[in-house]
Amino acid sequence: MILVDAHVHIYDCFDLEKFFNAANFNFKWAAERLGHGNEFSGILLLAETSKDNWFQCLSKYADGKDHADDRPTGDWRFHRTDERCSLHARSDDKRELFIIAGRQFVTLEGLEVLSLASTYSFPEGLPIRKLIANVRDTGGIPVVPWGFGKWVGRRGKVLNNLLDTAKSSDFFLGDSGNRPFFMPYPSQLKLAKNKNIRCLPGSDSLPVLDGYKRPGNFGFILNNNLPDHNPSKFLKTELEHLPQGIQPYGKLEGLFPFIRNQIAVRLRD
Repeated sequence: MILVDAHVHIYDCFDLEKFFNAANFNFKWAAERLGHGNEFSGILLLAETSKDNWFQCLSKYADGKDHADDRPTGDWRFHRTDERCSLHARSDDKRELFIIAGRQFVTLEGLEVLSLASTYSFPEGLPIRKLIANVRDTGGIPVVPWGFGKWVGRRGKVLNNLLDTAKSSDFFLGDSGNRPFFMPYPSQLKLAKNKNIRCLPGSDSLPVLDGYKRPGNFGFILNNNLPDHNPSKFLKTELEHLPQGIQPYGKLEGLFPFIRNQIAVRLRD
């Protein structure tokens, strides 16, 4: 079984060792609840902003370059795969994770687009249709992720218009572990389902002190075995051939954590 967190951030305020420990713990917890015990592979799909280059940093560790850093990775070691955009992480006690590169961009309309499983970068502020096409044309997985307040009002209308004219193969929507359980189910997710546009869930960690605990706690399931040498290529092939329904796992955010985190993010800004 493969567990995939499709929206992962690493921030400067995170301790890297605790981050990877938490990701493995969350994947293992989910696998146990699904009856698979230790028989799972966990994938973290990064969605780095223009300010972040953690995949590049981890790649240097994999290449054996200077490991001195103020965010040490502890007993986690990183190894190259046969792909430029993926890494295989192993701990001294045999725990494993896969990290796949990806970027996050803000569009002209103020929405976000993820370019998953890709190392390509694009300018900020492109029209959303142009950016999605660029991501798709360069081999990435285009995702329009949910964000608090971003799918309503003017931006919500932009997304509705995009969904109205989209084909099922154009892009994915992205659900978020930050979406609180008490809010109404987004109408765009309903519309996407009716049009066979699939949704990729992810944790979408926020830049708060305990945000490092979230990776791996919200995502989706693939009932297959993951090859070590080309996890990104394998994932893309799986998503191309999956039926409309993608099986999610994890819980939405609670009331008090949601309020606390929103306040913390705004104070940070």
